[in-house]
Amino acid sequence: MLSLPELKYFSYKNGRLAYREAGIGPTLFLLHGMNGGSQSWAHLFQSLATSFRIVAWDAPGFGDSDVFGDSVQDFKLAALTLMDSLKLNNAILVGHSMGGVVALQLATAQEASVSGLILSSTHLGFNCPKGAALMPRYANRIERMISNGVDITYGRERAKGSTPPETPEAVIDFLAKIAAGSRVEGIRNGGRMSQEANNVDICANVNVPVLILSGEKDTVIPSNMHSDLLEALPEAQQYVFPHAGHASYAEFPDLFNKRVKDFALNALK
Repeated sequence: MLSLPELKYFSYKNGRLAYREAGIGPTLFLLHGMNGGSQSWAHLFQSLATSFRIVAWDAPGFGDSDVFGDSVQDFKLAALTLMDSLKLNNAILVGHSMGGVVALQLATAQEASVSGLILSSTHLGFNCPKGAALMPRYANRIERMISNGVDITYGRERAKGSTPPETPEAVIDFLAKIAAGSRVEGIRNGGRMSQEANNVDICANVNVPVLILSGEKDTVIPSNMHSDLLEALPEAQQYVFPHAGHASYAEFPDLFNKRVKDFALNALK
């Protein structure tokens, strides 16, 4: 049974941000994807908290965090404020999927103290016009949540939709329990943030080592979006997890955590 650090809370604007923290040493700041929350990183907490100080947030509108807007700047400012409050210095950022869009913004922010960037199964943003209708990948999910509710059945749908057919049941259960805690406002605001973000130009301002991780069988991030990320960050290291889908951190946690640890220690030399 995986254990997790208890939730902590940080007062922000007229609400609060939730996060988990454990360990001592160099800092890892973990930013989850749209099916997730701070609990998504349970394997990483268990494996690396003896070597690193690990902080994982619930993004605005996710988990126990309140809603603080739906633009990439809103998410970025919330993350920067949390980093400053917790004194996350020389942090290695680990951004998965939606979290990678925010992590790229943090890696180029002068206010953030960052020593490395790990982008897991993510993209540069869809660069859609501000205020346009939500894309089907988000709108259909919200419609499903409203019409049928959010429960373990919904969670299993999301888990199976992001992993290959041969994924072990234990992995599906892990992902499903987390996705079953999804909130409509999180998907709506996180979707709009991802939809309107455009991180192409800021990639030229990334001045720290970068590692791009991806799953060989990921169907959530199309190959063209992954190729665009590699093209925008030509000096980045890359590793593809054989047989993995969109959730390599849960599908192959030992290998994922080793990649994170090795990269982080090298980046901090």
